[in-house]
Amino acid sequence: MRYTSAILLLISAVCKASEVKPVSLEGLYKFEKWVEAHAKQYASDLQKMARLRIWLENDQRIEEHNNQKPAPTFTLGHNEYSDMTLNEFQEYFKLGPHAQIRPSFSQIKEEDAFVAEQRRALLEMDPLQLPDYVNWVELGAVTPVKNQGACGSCWAFSTTGALEGAKFVQTGELVALSEQNLLDCDHCDLGCSGGLMDNAFKFDEKSGGLCSEEDYPYAAEQHSTCFTNCTDVPGTIVKTFIDVPQGSEMALVSALSLQPVSIAIQASQFVFQFYKEGVITDSSCGSSGAIDHGVLAVGYGTDVETQEPYFLVKNSWGPSWGSEGFVKIGRKTTNQYGICSILKLASFPIVE
Repeated sequence: MRYTSAILLLISAVCKASEVKPVSLEGLYKFEKWVEAHAKQYASDLQKMARLRIWLENDQRIEEHNNQKPAPTFTLGHNEYSDMTLNEFQEYFKLGPHAQIRPSFSQIKEEDAFVAEQRRALLEMDPLQLPDYVNWVELGAVTPVKNQGACGSCWAFSTTGALEGAKFVQTGELVALSEQNLLDCDHCDLGCSGGLMDNAFKFDEKSGGLCSEEDYPYAAEQHSTCFTNCTDVPGTIVKTFIDVPQGSEMALVSALSLQPVSIAIQASQFVFQFYKEGVITDSSCGSSGAIDHGVLAVGYGTDVETQEPYFLVKNSWGPSWGSEGFVKIGRKTTNQYGICSILKLASFPIVE
């Protein structure tokens, strides 16, 4: 009964609109529960009704996916972005056609002897000597899920995640690092319009580390000046970084056995907007090799229920998205660069 008044008001608004399809009471009830859960506010009843229509269309697609026979290896579900069309979602996070920066492989750093040897080692590691399961979240190397908001700063979150993990592996100490430090001070990248993790590693290498998130908090926008009054966290200076060989599942598995790894993926698909749990095995994601989103690979293993091998990935869209902010991306595919192009652009830093 707690939603009765809101539902009646919404029914009234729906009835006043012309040429609209009927809306079920069940749909209205589910929408109102979602509105309350995510503290959504709309400027008018008409705006709320427009968002209801989008929400219901998304809800139908979610249900159609989840009710497939046989059951899919992953399920979809609602999150705080459920009242957005796919295009609005892409625009909000600067994905797909709205991504304003593309990786140029001429930007990849020239290899020195150490880096070349590390890349060879990743390709040559014996699979029998690698653990079957790695989870850096459980091992304590991963900070809680963050939320980049309406700013295309995924590259900064991927970078800080890799540096946080690298510092933990070196020192045993986990410190949340500042994405805002990168947004304001790294001028090789484009702030809220996108960037590359390798560029950010180069910035850190030259600047001598990053400040903590506590000292330089995130604002979801690029400031006109670089704040220099905070102290760089010890153990966050990039000595060098390793680009994981492209298209090699074993190379990424090998890298993840050492530490968390920055990766780029294609995240502009409907399945990514509403992923909830399980292992994404949809090879249409990443089939063209496109990438538009920086995230952090934090482990790998095999799903107990479906027996699907996966990579565990930490996203930066808040804990309401996915499985408390994480997603499992499948490892079995004929795609050149893996499902969602997860094998296309991976790298990790060596810190001091």
